[in-house]
Amino acid sequence: MCFVDLGPLNDPTLVPGALAAALKLVIRTEDPVPSLLAALPDERMLIILDSCEHVIDAAALLAERIFEMKPQIHILTTSRESLRAEGEHIHRLLPLGTPPEGALTAAEALTFPAVQLFVSRVAMVDDGFDLSNADAPIVAEICRRLDGIALAIELAAGRVEAFGIQGTAARLGDRMELLWQGRRTAVPRHQTLSATFDWSYDLLSEPERVVLRRLSVFVGSFRMDAAETVGAGRDLDRPRVIEAMVRLVAKSLVAAEIEPDHSRYRLLDTTHAYARCKLIESGEVGACTRRHAEYYRDLLDPSGPVEVIHRQHRFAGEIDNIRAALNWAFSPEGDIKIGAALAASSMPVWRALSLLAEYRGWMARAADCFEAGGLSGDPEQDHRPLSTSRSPCLGFQLHLIGGKD
Repeated sequence: MCFVDLGPLNDPTLVPGALAAALKLVIRTEDPVPSLLAALPDERMLIILDSCEHVIDAAALLAERIFEMKPQIHILTTSRESLRAEGEHIHRLLPLGTPPEGALTAAEALTFPAVQLFVSRVAMVDDGFDLSNADAPIVAEICRRLDGIALAIELAAGRVEAFGIQGTAARLGDRMELLWQGRRTAVPRHQTLSATFDWSYDLLSEPERVVLRRLSVFVGSFRMDAAETVGAGRDLDRPRVIEAMVRLVAKSLVAAEIEPDHSRYRLLDTTHAYARCKLIESGEVGACTRRHAEYYRDLLDPSGPVEVIHRQHRFAGEIDNIRAALNWAFSPEGDIKIGAALAASSMPVWRALSLLAEYRGWMARAADCFEAGGLSGDPEQDHRPLSTSRSPCLGFQLHLIGGKD
C-alpha cells in the first residue's frame, strides 16, 4: 500500500511528483508521468490519494492514466466530490448515525456511532466519565445538532471538560463552535470547524460561494425554485444558480433529499452557521432576506394557478421558512406590506397544521404594524397597495383573526 497526502500541495503539477516521492522513486524529467507509470510495479497494489479536492483535475488525470496502464493497481481517493474519471466507483461516506428525538437510556444511546465517538473522546480526558441516563438525551441532542459530523462531535466533546454536558449543549449554535480548537497534532484545516470550512469555501468558484452564503437565509429545507429565487441577483442569473447548486450538492455542501415527485435541499447546521457568517460579511443579508420573504409570499399567492391553491397541504414543509419570512417582514428592517400579504395567503397552511392560534398572532402583528404606521390596510384610503394584487385587504385579514377554527 502507498499513502499520499495531497493536502499540503498548492500546485496541481506536483501531484505526480508526490506519488513518486511516496513510492521512493527518483524521477528527473519535466513530465514525470510517463517515467512514473513505467516505474510502477506489475503486481497488485493499493494507492491512496488523500484530500484530492483542491487538485482534483490533476488527481483525476493521474488516476485515469494508472487505471489504463496498470490495471492490477487499485486506487482509493478521498475528496468532497467525485473525480469523474474512467473506472471510478463512488462510495459516499455518510454522517455518523445519531439517535432519534425522544427519551432514551444511556445503553440505547450508546448503540449509535455518533454517541460512541462523543463518549470515547470525553473519556480520553476524563477517565471516570460514564454516560448516565440523565445525560444520554442531552448527548443525543448534541450529536443531532452537529449532524453526525465526526470532526464537529470530537470538537464538542473537547468542551465537556470545561463546560460539562449541559454547558456544551447550551453553547451550540452561537457560531463560536466554529472556532473550537481540536487536537494540536491535527493538520491545520482540521483543527477547527471554521478552518475546515475555510478549506472547502476557498476551493469553490465565485458563483458557488455566492449561492452557498445566500442559502443561509433558509430555515430547514427548501425547494430548488426557492434556491433559484434567493440565489439569483444582478450578479448571477438563474441558470448559473442551478449549476452552482448542482456543484454544491456534488461537493456535499448542500444535502439533497430526492423524491419521485419533488426534491428538497438543506444546509447542515454547521454549514449553515458558517455560510451565515459569510453572508453577514458580504453585506447581502437585507437583499437576500427580502427575496426570501417575497418568494414565500408569491408561492402562496391566492391568485396563482388552481393546482397551487388546492395543494396547500404540500406546503406544510415550508412553515419554518414562512415563520422566518414573517419575522423579517414585521421587524424594523422588514416590509409590513409583504408581511400582511404573506400572513393572509398562508392561512390554509396554518389551518392544515392546526396552528390557527399562532396564525392569529401573526395577523395581530400585522394589524399592530399597520396601526403604528398610520395605515388602515385599505388600498384606496392609503393610496398604496399592500401588494400587487396578491392579497385581500387587511379588513379581510382581521375578520380571520376573530373567526372560528
